[in-house]
Amino acid sequence: MRGQDKAGHAKGSAMVDDTTWKEMKQHAFEAYAKDGRMDVHDLEKIVEIGCANDGFDDNEKAVLINIIASLTRADMSDAMWAKVDELIHKFDLGHDSEATMEHVAEEHEDEL
Repeated sequence: MRGQDKAGHAKGSAMVDDTTWKEMKQHAFEAYAKDGRMDVHDLEKIVEIGCANDGFDDNEKAVLINIIASLTRADMSDAMWAKVDELIHKFDLGHDSEATMEHVAEEHEDEL
């Protein structure tokens, strides 16, 4: 008999858990709802949620890309720039133009 992980899913199950990306989006929504901003702690929690199921699938990657692409100038402290750069490299997001540092920087230059 197989055990269960902390979310109650069967370990070793071939079934893919498709709720993690939804939890990531929910946490991002809650972060913005509390004070209108995303901080490094919020972004780290979102990544932690995505990695909780022993991987980072395409849906989770797409959510992370969308979150990074939606960051505002107010969100982008030095620590946030460093975290975004780290995540782009860690999850190989650089191939998607929406998540590149250059894209984020250009969006913020347009706002000035």
